[in-house]
Amino acid sequence: NGIWVYSDDSSTASLDIKYSSIINGAYHALSYSGNATGNIINCNFINNDFGIKVFDTSTLNITNCNFINNISLGLGMIGELTNIDLNYSNFWNNGDNILENCPGWGSIWTPWEYQEECTGLLEDNPLFIDSNNSNYQYSENSPCIDSGNPDLLDPDNTISDIGAIFYNQSTECTLSGDINNDNVINILDVVETVNAILFVDEQNLECSDMNEDGIVNIIDIINIINIILDI
Repeated sequence: NGIWVYSDDSSTASLDIKYSSIINGAYHALSYSGNATGNIINCNFINNDFGIKVFDTSTLNITNCNFINNISLGLGMIGELTNIDLNYSNFWNNGDNILENCPGWGSIWTPWEYQEECTGLLEDNPLFIDSNNSNYQYSENSPCIDSGNPDLLDPDNTISDIGAIFYNQSTECTLSGDINNDNVINILDVVETVNAILFVDEQNLECSDMNEDGIVNIIDIINIINIILDI
């Protein structure tokens, strides 16, 4: 059903989430209720019923996120006192994009108008490489590239992208195995290498080809894992 965060005066709860894709939730990807709080940055919410559903007096900061192909709503607000700071996000092909139900259950769903303080909202096809096979990397002409919060930078030192997987614009490999050029070799580099194998993405062939045999394959993944485990 997705992730539900609930908080009241006797039981506090807050969830911050970054660089994550939540897909195929039967009810929602994320739901906040009571007085729960959260910061949601650089995430994808794809093929859920609701992308995010917010109740009561919950407070959310949402930035650099994709809301794509959600059946009912991209973002649903239920309650007059919900506090959502929404910026630099993309809504595409959701049932009714952004709606709010005010003041609560039993009221009529009415279109939510973008607040004046909302900045950088898009309604564009993100142009994923292959969303049918859960590859949410971007094609080179994606409108989400460099469309995120300009105060945030991606690991390649360009303006942040919208979404969970940034488009690497650097052509240099400064650290073998550091596929996403963030100067750290970790599980994200393993994921990027798997994507390179499955989807023939040769952007980072120089960094991915650990044994320099001209082919990116399972041996290169093992070599990266060995570096992470310090074997």
